[in-house]
Amino acid sequence: MRIYILSGLLFFSIQINFAQDYIDLANLSYSLTPQNQFESSNAQTQVEELEFQFTFPQVLDEKNTLIANVMLESNALRLDPSLADRTTLASLGLALGFNHRYSEKLAITYLVIPKIASDLKQITGQGFQLGGLALATLKKNENLNYKFGLYANTEEFGLFLVPYVGFYYLSPSKRFEAYITTINGDINYMLTEKINIGGDVNGLTSSYALDDPYFGSSPEYFAKNTTEFFAYVRYPVAKNLFLKAKAGYSITRTYKVFEQSDKVDLGLSLFFLGDDRNLLNTPLQKGALFKLELLYRFPL
Repeated sequence: MRIYILSGLLFFSIQINFAQDYIDLANLSYSLTPQNQFESSNAQTQVEELEFQFTFPQVLDEKNTLIANVMLESNALRLDPSLADRTTLASLGLALGFNHRYSEKLAITYLVIPKIASDLKQITGQGFQLGGLALATLKKNENLNYKFGLYANTEEFGLFLVPYVGFYYLSPSKRFEAYITTINGDINYMLTEKINIGGDVNGLTSSYALDDPYFGSSPEYFAKNTTEFFAYVRYPVAKNLFLKAKAGYSITRTYKVFEQSDKVDLGLSLFFLGDDRNLLNTPLQKGALFKLELLYRFPL
C-alpha cells in the first residue's frame, strides 16, 4: 500500500476524533515527472501517477464511527531501458473499520485493508494483498494531540510493518497547522483568507504483481520505495473544493523488479531486513516532480 494513502487514512482518523472543524472526504491527484534518466544509461522515461480516494464516515453513536474508504491509483513508466513501451501498474483497495472513543482524551481507529495491485493484464491471486491498521489518538489539549499505531501489509516482497508515532497541532488562530510523524509531515500557513502555503514530505512504498515476466521466464513483481518533498499552494476553486499545486523533488527513488520468489525477511517502514534480492532492471535516478490535487473538504 502506498504509505501516502495510508497517511491520508491516518490524518482522517485524527479529524474525526479531536479538535478539527473539517473532514477531507475525497482527494484526486495527478503527478508528472520530467524525463527521468535511468542509472548508467542515457535512456529516459516519464513517470505519471493518478490517485483517488474517497472516505465515507458513518456515526453510529457517541463513541463509535464506521469508516469505509476506497483507494485507486495507477503508475505509468518504462521499467527498463530495454523496454520501448511504458507499463501501467495499478491498485484498487478498500479500508473498512471503525473508530472507537474510549474517553474524552483517547480514541483508536481499527481498519482492515484488502487490495489488488498488479499490471492488471490479468487479475490473479498474486496481486492480492491484505493489510491492517490500529491507530491511537491521544488528546493533549484543544490544539494538540499525539498519535501512535502500527500498519501491517502482505506486500509482494514480504511482510511490511510501519510503526507510527507523531503529533498534530493547530494554532488557536487556526492559521498555522503542523502534522509531523515518523513516515510523513505537513506544515502549512494560511497566508490570506483564501491562499494557503506549505510543504510536505512523504515516504512512499508499494509493490505490484507482474502478469508477464519482463526479464526472464519466472513470475516477477515491481517494488517502489521513494521519499518525496513538496512545496505547495492551496486555493479554493468552489465551495468546499480546493486545488493544490505542488512542486517537489524525489529525495530517494527506487523502482525495481524482482522475481516473485525473491523476498526480504521483513519490510520495516523505509528499510528492508534480510534484503539480498537480485535486481532485474535498471533503476531510475532521483529528480523533480509536479503534482496537482483536487480536495473536497467537508466542514463540521
